[in-house]
Amino acid sequence: MDRQNFEMLNFFIKNDALTLGEIQTHFNTSRVTITKNIREINKELEGIALINVNKSKFYLVIENYAAIAKIQTNFLKQDLDFNDPAKRQAAILQKLLSQTGKYIALDDLAYEMSVSHGTVNSDLKSLKQLLNFYDITVQARPNKGIRLHTEHRYSYAVAVRNIVAKYYDFDLVLTQALDEKLIRAIKEIDDNDDTVAVIKRNIAIVSWLKHQGIQLDEPSNLYHEMILDEVTVNLRRVIFKVMDDTLNIGELKFIFYPFNIKKLPISDEQLINQALVDVGELMKSVFPVIKEKLDVSLNFDRLFVELRYHLLFLINRATYGVKSEEFISTNILNKYPVATELAQEALNLITRKTKIKFSKNEISYLSVYFQMELEEYMSSPEVYRIAILEPISNGLKKFIIEQLKELLNENLKIDLFASQLELEKSSNKYLLIFSNNLPIENKSANQLPVIRLNSIFNQGILRERLQISLVDEAINNGYCQFNVTKFTGKSSYTERVKQLIVREISVGQLKKEFLNDWIKREQLSSNILGDGVALPHVIDKSGLNRILVTVGLFDQPVTYDSRKVKVVFLVAIPYKLDVNLSRILSQVYDLIRIIATNGNIFNNLKNYDQNRGLIQLMEAI
Repeated sequence: MDRQNFEMLNFFIKNDALTLGEIQTHFNTSRVTITKNIREINKELEGIALINVNKSKFYLVIENYAAIAKIQTNFLKQDLDFNDPAKRQAAILQKLLSQTGKYIALDDLAYEMSVSHGTVNSDLKSLKQLLNFYDITVQARPNKGIRLHTEHRYSYAVAVRNIVAKYYDFDLVLTQALDEKLIRAIKEIDDNDDTVAVIKRNIAIVSWLKHQGIQLDEPSNLYHEMILDEVTVNLRRVIFKVMDDTLNIGELKFIFYPFNIKKLPISDEQLINQALVDVGELMKSVFPVIKEKLDVSLNFDRLFVELRYHLLFLINRATYGVKSEEFISTNILNKYPVATELAQEALNLITRKTKIKFSKNEISYLSVYFQMELEEYMSSPEVYRIAILEPISNGLKKFIIEQLKELLNENLKIDLFASQLELEKSSNKYLLIFSNNLPIENKSANQLPVIRLNSIFNQGILRERLQISLVDEAINNGYCQFNVTKFTGKSSYTERVKQLIVREISVGQLKKEFLNDWIKREQLSSNILGDGVALPHVIDKSGLNRILVTVGLFDQPVTYDSRKVKVVFLVAIPYKLDVNLSRILSQVYDLIRIIATNGNIFNNLKNYDQNRGLIQLMEAI
C-alpha cells in the first residue's frame, strides 16, 4: 500500500460516513483519483475491510480489526530507505537522543542515512518546528554540529513515543512467564488491552532512554495522579524485574500516565477531588478573561461543573503529549463559531498560565461544552408569527399548522385570513405568508416572503425559505447587515478579504484593529470550509449592536491554503453578544451553509441586487 492510500485509509478509520466532496477537500485531489484510490484500497484489504458507499456517502466496514492495526504498524515501521522525510526526522531525533549532550556533525548524519547535506538541513528545519511543541530545542555550534536541549527531560520520552516510535520498534523482549506476569499486573489496575500495550511501550522507552544516559524528571504539579501508590505496588515490583534496575519518580510517572488520563474504577476519589479544586482555582483566573474577550452572559459556574472532569484529564493528557481523537471536523466546528472562539481563548489562556501546550484536537471537545452552555443561554423561546391566506379546507389547514409547528419547535403564532384585504389591514409583521394567490399586491406585504401552500410538503425547501426569512427579519430590525461585493480582476484571497475589511472600516462599521485580529485568526487556523466557501469570522469591538456579514464573490475561483475559494463570507461578531444576537448569529451561519450547498440560492447570490433585500435569494428554489 502506498502512502497516499495509507493516509486515505487512516482518514476513513478516524471518520464516519464521508461525502466525495469532503474526501476531495481533505486530500486536495480529483474525484477520479479518489475513486481510483478507494478501488485500490478495497483490493488490498480484501477479507480485512471494505470502503462501502451508500447514498453518496463512503464509509469503512472493518471485518478484522487486528489485521488493520497490523497494517498501520507495519506501514510506518517498514524500511523506506529514508525516502520518507518523516522517517528521516525520526532517525535524526533518535541519533541525537543516543548522543545527548554531545554535538553531532550534519555530514555524519547525512552519511548514515545516505542522503545529501541539503536534505538533512531541510529535515532538521522541519524537526525543529516539530520539537518546539515539546519544548525541546536543537542547539547548533559552528564546526561541532548539533545537539538537543530541554528544561524538562520527561519531554524526551514524549517525543520518542510520538515521533521515533512510529518508525522504530520499542518492544520489550521478555520470557513468556514474565510477560504474562506483567500483563496481569497492569490489568489489575486497568483491564484494557490498549492500556497494556501503552504501559509496555512506555517501559521500553524508559529503558532505552536510561541506556542513553537520560533519566526523566517529574512534570509540573499541575499534573495530577488519580490512583494511590499502594495500587501500583505489585506492578512496580514486576517492572523492576523486567528492567532489572530502579526507577525514579519521573520515570514511574511517565510509565503510569495511562492510568491518569481517564477515570478508572480504582481511581481515588480524594485525589480526584483535590485535583478538581486545583483546576477550579485555575479556571477562576481564566473565565473572567474569556468574558473580556467576548461579553456573553454565560453561567460560568454551571459551565465549570460540566467541564471540570474534562479539564482535569485534558491537562493530564497534554502534560504527556497525548492527543485526543479529532472527533469533530473543522467544517463542523465552523457551525459553532462563538463556541469555538470561546474554546480557543480558553486553551490559549490555560497554555499561558500552565506553560502546557495543547494539541489543536482539544478545541473540538471544549467547543462542545461551550456550545451546550450557549444553547442553554439561548433557550428562551422565540415566537414566530405566520400568516395563512385562505380559502383552504379545514383538513389541509390542520396539516399545515402541524407541519409548521414541527419545523419551528412549536414556538409559533399562526394567523388565518379569509381574504387579501383582511391581511392588508393587519398591523402584525409575518415571518412567512402562505398563499396560492401570488403575487400579493399590497406594497408592504410585497416585501415579505409569500410562498405557495404546496411548499409545506417539501420540508427541505420550506426550511431554506424559513432560514432566509429569519435573517431577512434580523436585517429589517437592524440586528444584521448583509452586503454583497462582486470582485473583478485578478487578486488573492487575502487581498480581497483585506479589501472588504478596509471598506467596512472606512464607513465606520469596523475598527482598525479588526484587520490585525483577522490576520492573527488566519494564522491560527484555516477559515476555508470547502465547496469553494471561505468563512473568516472575527470578534468585532466597534460596539455596534449587530451582526455584520460582508460577502465577496470572485468572478474566477482563487486558490488559498491549497483549496479553491469562490465566495467569502466575512462575519463580524459583536463583542457584546446578548441572547438575541447569539440566536441571529446561529441563523446567519445556517443560512451560509444553505447558500453554499444549494446551487439555485448561490446563483441568486451571484446576481444579488443590494436594493431588493435578502428575500430575492428565494427565487426559483
